[in-house]
Amino acid sequence: MKLIRNLPNLLTLFNLFLGCMAIAFYFNDPMVVFSTVNKASFETQTGNIYLGNIDWACYCIFLAAIIDFFDGFVARMLKVESALGKQLDSLADMVTFGLVPGLIMYQLLAFSYYANSNSFDYYILYFSGGFLITLCAAWRLAKFNLDAQSAEFKGLPTPSAALIVASLPLIILRDEMSIAQWLENPYIVLGIILLLSYLMVSNTPMMSLKIKSFKFEDNQWLFGLCLLSIIVILLGAMVLHIIFLVIPIIIILYIVLSIIKNISTHGI
Repeated sequence: MKLIRNLPNLLTLFNLFLGCMAIAFYFNDPMVVFSTVNKASFETQTGNIYLGNIDWACYCIFLAAIIDFFDGFVARMLKVESALGKQLDSLADMVTFGLVPGLIMYQLLAFSYYANSNSFDYYILYFSGGFLITLCAAWRLAKFNLDAQSAEFKGLPTPSAALIVASLPLIILRDEMSIAQWLENPYIVLGIILLLSYLMVSNTPMMSLKIKSFKFEDNQWLFGLCLLSIIVILLGAMVLHIIFLVIPIIIILYIVLSIIKNISTHGI
């Protein structure tokens, strides 16, 4: 019985474990830049750029996002929600959906510079902008803990932002819709970082993804999001032959539906 009551906390710890494994994958085989040196001019010419095991770090985030949804769902179903679980959830999210996405954006920003310039032209401080994701995730999680009674989220949830970040390296590796060339532009990568960071710390109301009942009237917007997501997934897989690009598309739909819901409910 005690094990069942602690099942949501065990799921949260598994979320944290996946974040730790994502970091392990990130550092296990770091980005390598193969370069050749012109001995006459002492210039380094960048050759092939390898992203290492970053894909496995991204898969860990995907699985952790699923676990993060179910730990709260299980806690509500078992009626064992607690202050400990709330704090534990935020601490796990800070690692998995805060630190790991910051590391990924750091590496993608470095990749964008390396893809266009001499890899030794820039200090690591140029790539530290990726950690703005981490800082804003910490701010957003702290705000959420203080405003947990609200029926809606304020700002983009950290797991949603993390899913977008985790999809980017996989989009590059598969070069879906030829978007990889756009993500080789450091200004575009910086733009993504700034946009996600702003959305996380903003006060923009976002619809809650918590399922508290199965009544249609209580979840009509959530059911609408699920239906649109299924359509996007089917069109992406069967028509456009994309897999990971559907993730940012679905989250954009979530943001748009949240704004429409807010306007229709509050008239603003």
